[in-house]
Amino acid sequence: MFIKKDTRKIPQILSDATARLTTPEHTNGTNDDNDNQPITELSFARRAPELLSSGISLILHPRHHPALHHLVQLSLYDCGLTSLTDIASPSNTTTNTNSTNNEDSTTMVLFPKLEQLDIGRNPKLVNNSLSDTFHTQLPSLKEIWGDNCSFGPSIPETLLQLNTMEVCRLTGNQLHSPLPMLRTHWPRIKVLALDGNQLSSVKGLEELRYLEKLHLRQNNLTELEEGVPSAANTSLIMIGLSSNKLRSIPESLLDAVSLKEVYLNSNELTELPNGLATKLTELTKLNLAHNNIGQQKQQQNDEDATIADGHALPADFVERFGLPDVISGKCEKDETCEVQMDGNPLSEFRKKRHWDEEKRRAKEAKDAAVMEVDDE
Repeated sequence: MFIKKDTRKIPQILSDATARLTTPEHTNGTNDDNDNQPITELSFARRAPELLSSGISLILHPRHHPALHHLVQLSLYDCGLTSLTDIASPSNTTTNTNSTNNEDSTTMVLFPKLEQLDIGRNPKLVNNSLSDTFHTQLPSLKEIWGDNCSFGPSIPETLLQLNTMEVCRLTGNQLHSPLPMLRTHWPRIKVLALDGNQLSSVKGLEELRYLEKLHLRQNNLTELEEGVPSAANTSLIMIGLSSNKLRSIPESLLDAVSLKEVYLNSNELTELPNGLATKLTELTKLNLAHNNIGQQKQQQNDEDATIADGHALPADFVERFGLPDVISGKCEKDETCEVQMDGNPLSEFRKKRHWDEEKRRAKEAKDAAVMEVDDE
């Protein structure tokens, strides 16, 4: 489906949105009711040329405030922004001093109804690009998308003050450990995406009761502290930990029994904990590809086929999921759960043994055929 691009410039879009609020609701009974409804969604994505000279102040001009006050969703994705400091309480900025709408400058909030803000792919945005009072201008914000910016090494303090936060995406930034205790800042957080940062610890993510999805791909994690995740994560259905350096799985992860999707591919795991298959009964996806599972057993039993018979896996795992398929590396015994194990020493050993056996049989068949010809 193709969406027609709005060719109007930003000031015209905002002026038209404001005009909706000042036009009489009915003129001789001919106006469509929809023409007088406030605009609640605006996308200014990829409009960097328009914002190059004046930045966010182009949008925040006082004559546009009536339109901003009704916004629920706003996208500033890939706009070449370098600063959002004008989104601040009136005492911290001069942007609002010339308001023509008789607003009380001591109480006026720029985005009182805004629930979703996308500022992603603005790589020049750093912590200092946000004013200390940024959060006061978005009191209803539930979702912020800040992927591929340059926030760090800590989460901006003003974002932590957004205590209505439910979705926070800060993938591809410059965040380092330690993280703050997020349950005291974002008690209602449901989706947290911190992929592609420099995190070496997950301390601070404990006991996020409403968390449903946790994305931690491509960080510097070598271990997960006990308690992340745990039985306290009663709503957690997905955890993404791929492309780290994890060498083990904490026992507490097995207590997060609501988990349906676990991504542990491309780590350094050498074994799996007992109970993973029996405790995580809701699993529908388990990706363990490209780890070192079976490596120790293979080193200990270099010529011993026992590695191929599942001795590198816990008994409950084999009972539920079966052994990796010799071709695909998938464990297919449980049809309700997709288990990937390709790229592990265990899977590669099984694959090699399979093809060696196929070659042996082919050679025997060929030799037998030659002997039959000779006999004739």
